[in-house]
Amino acid sequence: MKKIGILLLSSILVLSACNSGENKKLIKDVEKGNIPEKEQGLEMNEDSLDAAIVADVMGEIVQRRSEIAKEALTVVAETQNLLQLIEADKNDEAIKYGHQLIGKLEVLLAKDPSLSLIPVDVNFQKNELITDIKTVRELVKSAEEAMDAGYYQLAGDLLDNLHSEMIINSMYIPTATYPEAIKAAVALLEDGKVADAKSILQGVLGTIVVEKTILPLPVLKAEQMIIEAAKVDSLSHENADKVVNLLKNAKYQLLLAEEMGYGKKDAEYKDLNDAIKNIQKSVTEKSDSQSAVDSLKVKINKFKERLFPKNQKCLSDTDKRL
Repeated sequence: MKKIGILLLSSILVLSACNSGENKKLIKDVEKGNIPEKEQGLEMNEDSLDAAIVADVMGEIVQRRSEIAKEALTVVAETQNLLQLIEADKNDEAIKYGHQLIGKLEVLLAKDPSLSLIPVDVNFQKNELITDIKTVRELVKSAEEAMDAGYYQLAGDLLDNLHSEMIINSMYIPTATYPEAIKAAVALLEDGKVADAKSILQGVLGTIVVEKTILPLPVLKAEQMIIEAAKVDSLSHENADKVVNLLKNAKYQLLLAEEMGYGKKDAEYKDLNDAIKNIQKSVTEKSDSQSAVDSLKVKINKFKERLFPKNQKCLSDTDKRL
């Protein structure tokens, strides 16, 4: 977890000193009455909230690990065997083995194209920013002032703090690249270029695709608050105050996510907040709101998936810094 107050203050002081002769106020007062107050009384233990988020992420990780294709993992082992034959100066045997392996891989990938990326490990990291909407707006204003004054690096440092995320890292072996690499290595062996053949195989064996799924914590928190609100509401209409407070907190978290730039000005933020408002009214009036809450749960999950798709990039074995 991190806080941004100290960096924001030091940045204001630096910029103020640099522009002291210009009589320019870098941080404007935020318009009064235009900042939603953070709701009090979460009605949900913070530890329970964190545990629910982690459990949700771990569920995703377990699902991904279960998809590991054991059959295709032999691709790596057999490619390593090919490299070992070359290193043992058994080039004729390596050429024969390589041709057999190429055919095997092409048949395997044609049979199941999904094996082109084999998941071998999944982990997650939490990067939480402790802040509120007022502080975020002030930080953005400070960054804007820094940009206007030409202090681009300082502006970048300020905005780089606007991250509050759960990051799922999925590591894959890109087996789709193996047949062509082995073909190239065999051709080089046939030409007597042993060192080049070894280099190609070492390169493909050292390549990992890292897929990062970035999930904003404010949206995850809002999701869990809505789930908890649905659970409480299903027990009794007498818990209306608790349900309303949970929904108010969920709404604040969605607004915070929007202010932090996660889908800024996305129309679906308005739809979600309107839906929360309608449910609050329904709960207060003690009418049946369960179907509306269930609909909101589905809607926020789809919103989360659409806003934050998976991103892929290839890293060599020596470049993995997770």
